[in-house]
Amino acid sequence: MKPVVAIMCDTTTSGPHRYHQVGDKYIQALIRCSDVTPVLIPALEEPISAAAILDLADGVLFTGGYSNIQRHHYGDIPAPEGEHEDPARDRNTLPLVRAVLEAGLPMLGICRGLQELNVSLGGTLYPRVHEIDGRMDHRENKNDPVEVQYGPAHSVTVKAGGALHRITGEQEFMVNTVHGQAIRDLAPGLTVEALAPDSTIEAVSVDDATNFALAVQWHPEWKAWENPQSTKIFEAFGNAVRATQRA
Repeated sequence: MKPVVAIMCDTTTSGPHRYHQVGDKYIQALIRCSDVTPVLIPALEEPISAAAILDLADGVLFTGGYSNIQRHHYGDIPAPEGEHEDPARDRNTLPLVRAVLEAGLPMLGICRGLQELNVSLGGTLYPRVHEIDGRMDHRENKNDPVEVQYGPAHSVTVKAGGALHRITGEQEFMVNTVHGQAIRDLAPGLTVEALAPDSTIEAVSVDDATNFALAVQWHPEWKAWENPQSTKIFEAFGNAVRATQRA
């Protein structure tokens, strides 16, 4: 059997109904590049225990999402009314990040997943990085076709000899940019693996992790099989998951 990768769902409401969902692009990247079996975990009001998830999974993917982490989790004032938040996802993912690291399972974080890793370990965020002097507007133009929204937007400079450098073999390459929040204070125990031209942190790894533990701010899952750096990231994650798979 192929190894199992758990993906925590977002929650949303359509009409009178509540849904748990994960974007197809993450699922396809895992299937096509990591060669694993994705399993979706609902973000319940009373979370499924981390122990139960870790018994099921050989690795965990923390995806991006349209919602923002609630600001009280990193000591900031409440968000303005109307900001898209997902308290159920926060309640499920933030403890799960720590449990995954403690258990030594492979983890990959993408966009919101990078922010969840940083916040769960004691770091903080810029709630709106585009409002910070000297920073780029890293958000997509939602009026553009999706191929443009997720197209190459800026380069990243990769730490020489770091985890991301070892995976991709490159110290600079182009990435997309589809996010409004970003790391402000780096959590203890994390190392910066890549920076955008405006010094926004684009990738981090966990210093003392006993297994694959990488998170990126961009979206490598978008047609990952067509992008050499994205393919290598998902392949490396899949290889780590296979090495961890229990009989």
